[in-house]
Parts: sequence; structure tokens; C-alpha cells
Amino acid sequence: MAQREKLEEMAKSLENSGDYRVLRRLPSHISSSQKEGVLPYTAIVLDTETTGLDPELDHVIELGMVKFHFASDGRIGPIVARFQAFQEPESPLSDEVVRLTGLTAEDLSGQSIDPDAVAEFVSEAALIIAHNAAFDRPFSERLNSSFANLPWACSATDIDWKAEGISSYRLENLLGHFGYFHDAHRAIADCEALLFILSQPLPASEGTVFSALLEAARRPAARIFAEGAPFDARHALKRRGYRWNDGQNGYPRAWWRDVDPDAVDDELSFLASHETHREALVLRMSARDRFRSKARD
Repeated sequence: MAQREKLEEMAKSLENSGDYRVLRRLPSHISSSQKEGVLPYTAIVLDTETTGLDPELDHVIELGMVKFHFASDGRIGPIVARFQAFQEPESPLSDEVVRLTGLTAEDLSGQSIDPDAVAEFVSEAALIIAHNAAFDRPFSERLNSSFANLPWACSATDIDWKAEGISSYRLENLLGHFGYFHDAHRAIADCEALLFILSQPLPASEGTVFSALLEAARRPAARIFAEGAPFDARHALKRRGYRWNDGQNGYPRAWWRDVDPDAVDDELSFLASHETHREALVLRMSARDRFRSKARD
């Protein structure tokens, strides 16, 4: 018996005891749900490593992307291309960034991300997927304008992981739920890990993670700005899920929240009953608009 088969037999024995859970290393290839034929659409899983959290002040130091084809019903094909590039920052890396990313000044010295290569890689994309799109999209758009008009989806927040019985949407936690681990924290490795998660069946719902993500990306949202809300209303708004916008990004200086379009009337009634606004602005948001840090010009 080959060594790998012996190890797998041992792992199954431990699992069958009921006292152990065994995590397997993520396979080097991603299983495809596509059996035959050509899938018509292209998607890209993207991850960035940066010098900090502010896209206006900090910079991308690593960009990883994994390209695959998919069908409208959620079938996915294998990886068809990978993109990995590094960028030397304008200022020295902090010790925290070195610790979090594993990248050093020596790794990045003389490196640059070719904008033409990035634009070519994403040119046919029907969807960009990130595990924290509210973070990755602003950084990506600042790095390359090609990302600005593409639809985006967030595998962290567009899936109701708690409803699926999974308490945390951290990438490592999701992999562990499906029985695997990987060697983080390179951007390209995280992209491949996320694509594997997308291919898995949801624990409680029908379909795969990717099919649910596609459904979420297609579903429009309404962004409500509670303009003129008094200071005393802040606690009620925060409990309701509103967040503060300072107005420097082209959106109103107001508390805001994204809701399903069918829930707009109920939300406006809530605001009126709590006297939290003089008037509310309702903007329709699609996958091309969500997760942007700035309003379109």
C-alpha cells in the first residue's frame, strides 16, 4: 500500500472513531463541476496584500488573481490562468505588515505591477470575487482603473454563513469546515483556497457556495442614506445596521444601510417612526456599484 493510501486510511480511522476531526491539505488542483463542453463566462478570484487599511494612503504590494470559466447555473470549470505580481512600496514596510503578509523589503525591491498585464487579464471578466470586497475593490481600483466598471461579489458577506451553520467567514475557518487547510498567506494561495470553497456544497442550503454567490451578485440592493438624522438617533441606527459615511467619497454625509429593494418601504417607515431623518435618499445598487469606496463621477 502506498504511503498516501496508508495515511488516508489512518485519517479515516480517526474520523470514524467520533473523537477526532482530520484536516487534509488543500489539493493542488481544484475540482471542477463541469463535465463537458465550454462554459461561457469568465470570473476572477482576487486577493491583495497592502501596506495598510486605507486605500487613499496605503498601497497594494501584492496582487493575486485566479481565472476560471463558469455557467449561469453555477457550474465552474478548472483554473485557466493565474496572475501574481508584486509592487515595491513608496515607504518602508511596517513590522506588522511584514508579520501579516510574510513579505519583506527584499521580496519587493525593484518589483512593479504591470498595468497593461492587469488590464489584459481582467478584460473578459464577467465577475470579480474577493473574500472582503469592501477592502479589495477600493485598493484594486486605485491600482488599475480596469476594475472600476466590473461587477464585484463578496464571498465573505454575500453568503449568510451563520444560516449555513458556520460561525465565522474567515478563510481558514471555512476551509476547516470543509475539512481542509492551506499554507497562507500568499495572495495567490488564498485565491486558490477561495475557489475551492466556492466549489463546495452549502451545508444547509441547496447548491454550491458559488451558485449562492451568483444569486447574491445578481440581486439588486437599495442603499438608504438617512440624511439629517439627529445625533441622538445614532444608537438606534447602529443597532439597525446603519454605518456612518463622512461625505468625502461622493456619497451623502449620513448614516446608510443596504437593503433588499422590497424592504425599502419598511425601512423608510422605520426611519419615520423613529424620527431619525428629515428625508432619506435611496440609491439603487448593482454588483457594479457595491463595495466601491467612492460614488461614480
